[in-house]
Amino acid sequence: MYSYPVPYLAFLAHFHIDRDYFECHELLEEYWKKTDGARDSVWVGLIQSAVFLYHYRRGNKGGAIRMAQKSITCFIRRQEALRELGIDAERFLLLIEQAADDVEAGVPFEPIEIPIADPQLQNEFEQFAAAFQPESDEQFLINKHKLRDRTDVLEARTAAIALKKAGKVTR
Repeated sequence: MYSYPVPYLAFLAHFHIDRDYFECHELLEEYWKKTDGARDSVWVGLIQSAVFLYHYRRGNKGGAIRMAQKSITCFIRRQEALRELGIDAERFLLLIEQAADDVEAGVPFEPIEIPIADPQLQNEFEQFAAAFQPESDEQFLINKHKLRDRTDVLEARTAAIALKKAGKVTR
């Protein structure tokens, strides 16, 4: 049905529609680990851009600046990969740089959008978004890392520690 990966379309929906940057991170991190895993992947840069905006909206200036710098560094190296994902790489990089400058200047949070350059991606995004049911609780979105159910995360962490102790390497 889609030529672009569904987790990527879901990432874009959360990024543009409900601005659930935490969920953007969760979606792409899982996808990235399954398909790529490289630390310098374009997926990592997209994750970092979402985390940057999450911190910015929450008023965490230091965290926002660090994530903005990391995503900018990644995107400078991965512009062609951004283009392959249907993104206007130069414009997106500029938007992140401008938003990072706003953080430094103490400008209140304003969301940015990922500039879509590929008409096919735009079409698929619109189809995906038509069925998208976003979260509407702004306070939950801002503090999601504190308010969400972390049972699965804690269980996975415990299992990874047990494997490490048993001498088995985990990713």
